[in-house]
Amino acid sequence: MAQITIHRGTHQIGGCVTEISADNARVFIDIGDNLPGENHNNSELPPIDGLTAGSCDNSALFLTHYHGDHIGLLDRVLSEIPVYMGKTAKAIQLNSAERVSPNKVSMLEKIQTFAPLDRIKNGDITVTPLMIDHSAFDAYMFLIEVDGTRILHTGDFRLHGVRSRKTLKMLDCYAKGIDYIICEGTTLSRNAEPPMSEHELRRKAAELMEKSPYVFVLCASTNIDRIGAFYHANPKGRLFICDKYQKKQLETVRQAHADKSDFYDFKYVLDYAPNLDKLMEERGFCMLVRQGAFFQRVMERYKGRSLVIYSMWTGYIDERALNSGLRDFLSPYPYQVLHTSGHASPNDIKRLYDSVKPNRGLIPIHTDKPELFRGLIPDGTIILLDDGEAWQL
Repeated sequence: MAQITIHRGTHQIGGCVTEISADNARVFIDIGDNLPGENHNNSELPPIDGLTAGSCDNSALFLTHYHGDHIGLLDRVLSEIPVYMGKTAKAIQLNSAERVSPNKVSMLEKIQTFAPLDRIKNGDITVTPLMIDHSAFDAYMFLIEVDGTRILHTGDFRLHGVRSRKTLKMLDCYAKGIDYIICEGTTLSRNAEPPMSEHELRRKAAELMEKSPYVFVLCASTNIDRIGAFYHANPKGRLFICDKYQKKQLETVRQAHADKSDFYDFKYVLDYAPNLDKLMEERGFCMLVRQGAFFQRVMERYKGRSLVIYSMWTGYIDERALNSGLRDFLSPYPYQVLHTSGHASPNDIKRLYDSVKPNRGLIPIHTDKPELFRGLIPDGTIILLDDGEAWQL
């Protein structure tokens, strides 16, 4: 008999592991590590039969995207299990691992890749990836078909990003007749104000950059759409600069996606070297920076006459999920916060529910307040599960 089991994630943000099983197959979605600073009732992931323990015959693991709270425990997976993720997402994660975790490169190289709308069969279970918008590039929802039941696992998504406008249209085409939605609810317990769109963020960035010829932007190196917003907001004639690692990430995306959208044609990005100092002073620049002495040396030369933009979740520099090193890196400089969430607002979760209209209900995941779904969707069937509880299909 087929069933859904959320091994972790029913009452916490991040660290999620979902299983959809049939008589002859198991499909797992994500194997995330806990987010720092979150309140976890059970911080340790228990052994999971067919994934991290026991026999892995007829098991497969699908990764929605490359954020650590979705793939951070990948090294615990039994080595014989086939693992799948998006092609560009794999390349981005490999670039990251080569820089910070070279011991994980061989594990990542074994991951199999898919394209949007591929139908991947594992026994009696079929998985179809649907590309969506998130703060991780090349992220996916999954349509899972098992024993006549159709399940939509949203992963992390949003409807206010660069590529979000087509999301509901895509679901209308490919996610018909859905019985269950397994839906993220990250924002339900956070600030409920409507999020700024990435397009609006780009406009605000352009306004700020017009006022200062020297701009440093602190943002995640793998938030490609955010970097694209600053790249295109940079005033004409100014340099756009990063380090060699960041340039490699952008080149990876450019080679795979610039022919589909010029938003990802990062052909005028330069990697920093001292021979650029004179040109930077003369023409002005936007420079992508990260925590560390390499970038601090450059920033110090422009202290008091540059604009520093912080474009990440503010929880990393306050008490919610404090990264003291990041806070200390920023502390010498006045900075402007310009950020928007990678997650769907409560209103957009409701829009997705109303668009898909699941026949049998919604199962919350990736939220510390799953009961809030009932207030958000009062006329819907909300199925509240506990970690490890099986739901029969």
